[in-house]
Amino acid sequence: MTKQNDTKAEGESKELENTLQNKLAEKMMGVFELVVSDRSGHFAKHPDKIPDKESAPSIINSYSLKNTAISGGASLVPGPWGMIAVVPEIAAVIRNQLAMIYDIGMAYGKSKVMNKELLAGVLVTAMGSSAGSLLVMQGSKVLVKRVALRVFQKIVVLLAGKITQQALKSAISKWLPIVGPAAMAAWSNYLTRQVGKTLVSANIER
Repeated sequence: MTKQNDTKAEGESKELENTLQNKLAEKMMGVFELVVSDRSGHFAKHPDKIPDKESAPSIINSYSLKNTAISGGASLVPGPWGMIAVVPEIAAVIRNQLAMIYDIGMAYGKSKVMNKELLAGVLVTAMGSSAGSLLVMQGSKVLVKRVALRVFQKIVVLLAGKITQQALKSAISKWLPIVGPAAMAAWSNYLTRQVGKTLVSANIER
């Protein structure tokens, strides 16, 4: 009986993970190009607001605090399937992280390489995975590769899976009052800072 219960629980856990991954991938699919368009337009209209290298730590801190507030204020739904209800919040966190990557890239004078592939590559790397299909090492430099739409879509799905695994692992008590939002907020803050540090430490070229 216990073995049956364990198998059932494992199946439900996998189903939850797959559902969360698919819903998150749907939300993320157009976000990369949207952020590039939005941030490039913003800096084109306001060239006086283009940050410098010294601004990088404050940019990371600002976006981290924004994402902590988003995750910490997410509405609670009873039960583990309540995680599905916070997909919009997780997507909003990812969008802010992508905007942060763009802003830091501008601060480091990388406006010519700020495209969706770079945003995705930095995010993949920050998740602890290889971004070999997007970012290529050449000596001490990192080169950005353009990929076909079909390939990029697959990368987004894989990225959504990685984010889903981390979110479930870090915020497994999301559906528990008090502890849950704090866990989500801590995960969001940590991940956002990791993303920022990943870009700052990379020597990215055209």
